[in-house]
Amino acid sequence: MHIDIGASALAGWMSNLPDDSALNRLTLPGSHDSCAYTVTDSLARTQGASLAEQLKHGVRVLDIRCRHEGDVFHINHARIPLGLMFDDVVATCAAFLALHPGECIVMSVKDECGSEDCTRSFAQTFESYAELYAANVPWYLGGTIPRLGEVRGSIVLLRRFASEFALGIDLSMWPDNATFELDRPGAAFAIQDEFRVPVEASIDYKYRAIEALLVVTEQRVTQRWVVNFCSGTGMGANPRRVACGDGRRRGINDMLVERLVTHDGPCGTLMIDFCEYAEWALVRALVARNVSRLSKPT
Repeated sequence: MHIDIGASALAGWMSNLPDDSALNRLTLPGSHDSCAYTVTDSLARTQGASLAEQLKHGVRVLDIRCRHEGDVFHINHARIPLGLMFDDVVATCAAFLALHPGECIVMSVKDECGSEDCTRSFAQTFESYAELYAANVPWYLGGTIPRLGEVRGSIVLLRRFASEFALGIDLSMWPDNATFELDRPGAAFAIQDEFRVPVEASIDYKYRAIEALLVVTEQRVTQRWVVNFCSGTGMGANPRRVACGDGRRRGINDMLVERLVTHDGPCGTLMIDFCEYAEWALVRALVARNVSRLSKPT
């Protein structure tokens, strides 16, 4: 069943979903390196739309990468500063959720650079932010996968940093450039994050890695949260070239929009570069997968 999601519906697409929907059973559009829209370097830029625009157009999983310096979080892409602070990210999320309390935002927070000139750990600084902004936006800091009704109006933490105390869903043991599984009680994951695309010809390999996890997602989401990174980069194929293609070769986003026409069932969480490409076509196709679930006879 093909359902076209209009722009006006994207901002509140979760609101009509059942409260008992576990987040891992939904199809969630996410943005890879969500804040790397502030730079012009072709190897560093991964998005063309701001964080606020991403949320407005249906993105619900954010990939936030922090440099811990002076006991505060600066937003980085690897070692490249993006000119934003974690305060800016939280404020944008809080403003969106205030307007759309039926939605939730899943936020992967990664220790991107280690700590410099700090008097406390990365985890302690994160906790200070959660406490500081608690009146503006609640955080779900439990260690198990929640249901939508538990986290409407909230930010769900996926923790990609070490912590000496229980804090969010623990994904701190994330290997580099791999397809892998992580197992925690109440929070098992299957993740594809093979990001190295050294030359244009490698785009086909990257697509096969995505497809290999996609075809088993319907079976895997009964037990796991499936996260499938559509992003890739290399000196011979920058993120925009991989995602959006050019006149000679299609990119991942177009390939996936076409593939989803024949893919039945959930897609898990797909992390996308240049989410706004082709008028948010891939994001809209993923959101529609959830709406179509409501349209099927039970």
